[in-house]
Amino acid sequence: MSILSWDEFNRQHRGEYELAIDPSDLRLGDFIVRIDAVDPEVRFPPAGVAVQSFEEKQWFRAQCRRVVIDLNRCLHRNGEELARAHSASVKMPPLPDRINALRLHQMTPRGVVDAWRIYRETSLLAQSLMLSFYRHGRVDVAGTRDVVEQLAEAMEDYLVPLVWLTHIKEKSRYTYQHGLNVAILAAGFAHAAGWDKALVQNAAFSGLVFDLGKTRLSLKVLRKDGELDQRELDHIRQHARFGHELLIQNEGIPDAVSASVRSHHERADGKGYPDGLRGDQVPVLARLIGLIDAYDAITSTRLHAAARSHQQALGILWRERDRQFDKQLVESFSQFLGWAPPGTLVRLTNGDHAVVVHQRQESGRPMARKLRRVEDSFRLGIEVDLALQGSDGSGATRVAEVLADGSHGINMRELTRILPRALARSDREGAPAARPTDGGSGLGRILRMGQKRERRRRERIDAPRGMRILVVDDSPTIRKTLDNMLAQAGYRIELAENAESALEMAFISPPDLIFLDIVLPDSSGFSVLRRLRREPRTENVPVIMISGSAKAADDFFLQRVGADDFIHKPFGRFEVFSCIERLVRSGALPQRPGQNPANVSTTS
Repeated sequence: MSILSWDEFNRQHRGEYELAIDPSDLRLGDFIVRIDAVDPEVRFPPAGVAVQSFEEKQWFRAQCRRVVIDLNRCLHRNGEELARAHSASVKMPPLPDRINALRLHQMTPRGVVDAWRIYRETSLLAQSLMLSFYRHGRVDVAGTRDVVEQLAEAMEDYLVPLVWLTHIKEKSRYTYQHGLNVAILAAGFAHAAGWDKALVQNAAFSGLVFDLGKTRLSLKVLRKDGELDQRELDHIRQHARFGHELLIQNEGIPDAVSASVRSHHERADGKGYPDGLRGDQVPVLARLIGLIDAYDAITSTRLHAAARSHQQALGILWRERDRQFDKQLVESFSQFLGWAPPGTLVRLTNGDHAVVVHQRQESGRPMARKLRRVEDSFRLGIEVDLALQGSDGSGATRVAEVLADGSHGINMRELTRILPRALARSDREGAPAARPTDGGSGLGRILRMGQKRERRRRERIDAPRGMRILVVDDSPTIRKTLDNMLAQAGYRIELAENAESALEMAFISPPDLIFLDIVLPDSSGFSVLRRLRREPRTENVPVIMISGSAKAADDFFLQRVGADDFIHKPFGRFEVFSCIERLVRSGALPQRPGQNPANVSTTS
């Protein structure tokens, strides 16, 4: 049998199934039948080997000059599959002349509270996706679909508060907040443009997973302080391939989503990567995600760059029309957000600061709340009607400058917390007839809406009754809370208040699951976790990390210490049992007998 190069194979369309390639061209899922090893003493299995991890790929690159793969047994070398993925959603859906969705709705107290619940659930999923993808290369497709469907449906009623929430940007949480923001803005734009429901959901799905390939990159290169050399740039650019290769091994990922992951760094002028696609060759969702990826990155504080304002970001995108970005999408996206979308910080001509809340339907001008400093924080003041500096003398307050998110220490998370109360107070002081009816009994009920039981779109998946769970936390309150919560669900609970007792209990009789606080009196949770992973009896025990520190959360994601999931204090039943459900779905824990097995992913 003759061995052809890949190009020759494609060109001649020969019926051969074996292909000799350079080891650097190996993909996950390739089936190797022969090797040309550097060391002639290396013994290769006659039956062949399937490449199932990045470590195995690296071994073949280091030990072999050439490898021969069986195309008929490779998972992802099917030309028709790749072509189908690239062609997914290539044709641009119609875009309306005007996209006014953000100008047709106003912020309400109930809307903020309900949008926050959806934001929180999506945020938890974004964190879980990163962890699962890094450790296992797996995505909880069913769970992601549920959250994506909820997010897409929410755009009808909660577009304004959800866009506001994308302005919560914390450097310590950028790792997962970036994907969360891209998902919200992509789904919001697709909804506002009138695209069909499936495309809105795929836009949200793509936003959550498009950058997961970065979890497989070198942390040293990602966090390098200074300019990257060419080799490091080439390494960073592999994340699109890495993400795509791992994602398509998860059953149920839509073609349009996998295509957007692979192609979100392609450019309109053909100078992007990894395939050098040009113009309409780039899938529509990849074009949209690439655009919003850049917008959110520009407006966020990152390791190598300070945040820029909304207007500065739009200016950069506008200059890159028909070069880096799709011209039509840039223009439509700019129109969608307008010059001051909800959550935008501004400086007024009198020197005061304000935050845009929504737009007045009659005038189309943004309505904002003045901000007043109280000690080290800001409070929401009176509502003002904004106009750009130099506009016609309409009596509106003039804006001198649009500010970057987080400017002057303004904390958007804190402003979100107090926003429902400020809006409800304005409703009482304004015209009662214009107030949205919620069937409640005043402000107290509005503020309690976020505490209602989270809506579930399917039955919760649990681990078996009687499963042993070790809770490690120095706080008696946390230990008691988790003890009560988990015992009610049928689990057997063991408690430890420090690292020494926790390790002793785990090594003597390994539990089925561990909840581990990051800050302990005699050690850090990271140290405990590393010792658990070094011990054969506990190396595979699932661990859920707990912390109330944003910096600890950052360390957790960036250092990749080997935990399976993460919850942030304060937490409730939803966060705790969502973690257990994700572990069941990933195959890390068995499923409780009698529950529907169709919702659970199989392990590889």
